[in-house]
Amino acid sequence: MIMRAMGLGFLLWLLVAAAFRFGGQYFFLPDEGLRLITFLSAPVVGVVCALIFLKLLGEASGDEGEASIGLALPVLLLNGFLTHEFPTAFPNLDATLDATFGAWSLLFGASILFMGLFTTKLAPQDERV
Repeated sequence: MIMRAMGLGFLLWLLVAAAFRFGGQYFFLPDEGLRLITFLSAPVVGVVCALIFLKLLGEASGDEGEASIGLALPVLLLNGFLTHEFPTAFPNLDATLDATFGAWSLLFGASILFMGLFTTKLAPQDERV
């Protein structure tokens, strides 16, 4: 189960990296006011992706949290490398947007994790305090 989720997470990372590589100049605009809107879109995009991919995985009830970890881990790990090599990986974007991309990717990955944990249905014996 976790390996399927990690494979899907790698595909998600590849999709996001390709989208920013070929169309990032339309997403990360240098205007400071629009950058805040872009930054705040990360949790929304992450939640939508989490809902779609968790439904695609079709995990058993209670396994959504583990699946979201497998889904978000490749995204978070590989986006760290992309942030470090930002000017090389994304020549179409201004090099000063590396921090914005790094923060966006952290919010994106965290929202996938939180959505998976939020949708996990716990058994009654697991709800101990």
